[in-house]
Amino acid sequence: ADIASHGDTVYVVVKRTPETSDTNRIFIFSSFNGGNSFNTPVQLGFIADSISRFPTVTTDAIGNPIVAYMKFNNSFMDSRWVVSKSTDFGNTFSTDVKASGWGSSAEVCDCCPGAIVSSGNKTAMLYRDNNTNIRDIWTGISSNNATSFPSGFEIDNNNWMVMSCPSSGPDGVIIGDTLYSTFMSSGSGAYRTYLSKSSISTGGISSMTNLTGTIAG
Repeated sequence: ADIASHGDTVYVVVKRTPETSDTNRIFIFSSFNGGNSFNTPVQLGFIADSISRFPTVTTDAIGNPIVAYMKFNNSFMDSRWVVSKSTDFGNTFSTDVKASGWGSSAEVCDCCPGAIVSSGNKTAMLYRDNNTNIRDIWTGISSNNATSFPSGFEIDNNNWMVMSCPSSGPDGVIIGDTLYSTFMSSGSGAYRTYLSKSSISTGGISSMTNLTGTIAG
């Protein structure tokens, strides 16, 4: 599950299981009184023979929800992140658009959650890639309020190769032209948490800091 708010508007997104049933879609609960009560959930992700997981939500500049989730084919292959947005405060949603696939691999790390963040007309879909088991963090970028994601870039250059599932993903925030993101990596040989600072306009890492430093354990 994930949560986002804008003023007294609150959105919560969840996924119903088992994943392989088409009726077990993504659901969004909306509140317009600061979370004191929630409306009947709205279904999105009508994906027929596909499978979904890991919903995440943010809001646009006026409080409409933007929802992202991972999507597969019915064999749990072709993993990718897609984004669907609402222009009527969560009553209906647009057809999903692909936001991932910017690394050398077309598929994403299928066991790792992601995060969607927005500021003004800029939206970033943060996710862990899977390039032959190199599982670094990437982002898809939209400058038209999540209508399309025509570009993306790496925000993590740890070059972490791991054969098993990291089971973790990034989070972030956009301030001006800068995307700040935080994530876990063991590319150095030790599990550490990093803060990455990237320019949205140039599509490159400005700096990456090891937040946890040298610690015991």
